[in-house]
Amino acid sequence: MSRPDSPALPPRQGLRRMFVEVPARGRRWPAGIRAALAFGIPALVLLALGFPTEALLTAAGGFAVVYGEGRAFRARWAVVLTAGAALVASAAVGGLVGQYAPAHTAAGGVVLVVVLTVTAVIGVVVVDALRLGPPGPFFFVLTCAIGSVVPLAGVSWTVNAGCVAIGAAWAVLVSMSPAFRDPIRRRHADPRRAPERDAVAAAERAVTAFLSTLDDTDRDDTARNDTARTEHAAGGRVVSARHRAATALDTAWATLHDARLPAHRPDDPLVQRLLTVHHTFAAAGAGLPLDPDHAADAVHDGIPMARPSVGFRLRRALHPHSHATTTAVRVGVASLAAGGLAVAAGLGRPDWAVVGAVLVLQQGPDRPRGLVRAAHRLAGTALGVVLFAAIFSLHPSGFALVLTLMALQFLVELVIARNYGIAVVFITPLALLIGGASHPGAQAWPLAAERLIETTIGVACAVAALWLVLPRAHRRCLDRCLVRTVTACRTLLIHLRGSTVDAPSSMALRRDVQFELTGAALAAEHAVGDDRAWASTQWDRYLRVDAVGHDLLAACRTRGAGAIDPEPWLRRLPR
Repeated sequence: MSRPDSPALPPRQGLRRMFVEVPARGRRWPAGIRAALAFGIPALVLLALGFPTEALLTAAGGFAVVYGEGRAFRARWAVVLTAGAALVASAAVGGLVGQYAPAHTAAGGVVLVVVLTVTAVIGVVVVDALRLGPPGPFFFVLTCAIGSVVPLAGVSWTVNAGCVAIGAAWAVLVSMSPAFRDPIRRRHADPRRAPERDAVAAAERAVTAFLSTLDDTDRDDTARNDTARTEHAAGGRVVSARHRAATALDTAWATLHDARLPAHRPDDPLVQRLLTVHHTFAAAGAGLPLDPDHAADAVHDGIPMARPSVGFRLRRALHPHSHATTTAVRVGVASLAAGGLAVAAGLGRPDWAVVGAVLVLQQGPDRPRGLVRAAHRLAGTALGVVLFAAIFSLHPSGFALVLTLMALQFLVELVIARNYGIAVVFITPLALLIGGASHPGAQAWPLAAERLIETTIGVACAVAALWLVLPRAHRRCLDRCLVRTVTACRTLLIHLRGSTVDAPSSMALRRDVQFELTGAALAAEHAVGDDRAWASTQWDRYLRVDAVGHDLLAACRTRGAGAIDPEPWLRRLPR
């Protein structure tokens, strides 16, 4: 395959394809069952004890189980417990607002909108800074919104928070249940290691896909001149595949570190498997042979360190040009605008407009993905309110209502990782039914129509924010990420003048280079989506920074402890 004359941007993905795409995400039904049981068991117990309204409120605490999926069990309980505590706090704040400043009054509506906006902004910054990914801060905002309406049913904010706490406590137990029994896996496989096995297997698949991409672009060129290949041969496809592989490796190492395997069991087969696949990835980037014997001889023994500390990542995100700050500003503006319009229009649930805006913007999508997310939200809500109205018209109560909510939670978890629009079809009636106790005697269809109007306001404000709020933020973000990546590489190289690549201090600096490379890749991806014409003028610069960073890390991993001469690398760094 011949090289193109200039670097190519990643190929466009059509909006229609993104809207209807339902990619495979492995078996999701065990997670769906856990999500359903996290709410269902405490709800059924409270229902049997004669507390029907309180039983529904435990569902918000059950949302905590979603935050632990895929985590190593050694860390999962702490993650779910932390998420549960945040959900309880959100419920308490929402309940206080609803009890002392009811949303059906204009002043109360304004207070609620401000509180929800602050909750969303804080959640967005933390999630983006720590690169936690889905489900993001949505459930905290939703729980706060639900808490604001339950006082209308005569439930105090303390009782509401207590019910959420019960659901969250049970969610911790449910989230840990696969550590003791996993009937799907073979009996000799330790279920406590399932998340680590899955993460390592995902890294292996991603690296294999990267190698296939190299094959497609001409492996002979790769072996002779990797830099030229990186910068000029189907640049977009190769870099995208390499970014996915690097991200999967980073996630796998994070999972193993959460399980404490590198620290306590460095000879564990999973650690050795990941070291081997990591070397394969590095050797491909360095243009080295990929035969197993070479890999066994050349692999460097240094185990990558855990991700930078929470404090480091938060400080890095608190910058005017960071992706986290940009996303938080857009979420804040869109939420205030949507909630303000809903209050001004006299709609009953301004919180629903805020939730609509947050759902579109919370992950900081580029404009094409934001449009698809907005379309998913609108279409899913339209179908969801119809489903809600149909269920609500039947006036379900007691055990029937709890079982219905359990089924909805199962379906949400089953499809949310595959197509967000489908998930919204079930999220909408789930949220509306949980808060349904605050609408005694309400008519289903008028209630559904009002929620759809509020959602439309929120989605419209979110889409407007993508174009009107900080419209050139992607340019400043990419420039900052590239500068940080070059600085991280330079810091590592200067350090290597007096240290080996496997010294603890060197390993920490290598980790920082990888962290900045991931941030630069995300920024470049967003720049291509937001402004393809401008991104094409910066793409060569990005590829050069990306190439030198990955090549440097590959050299550290595939060469001897003292084989890195920093001077040629320093001269190669882009200015």
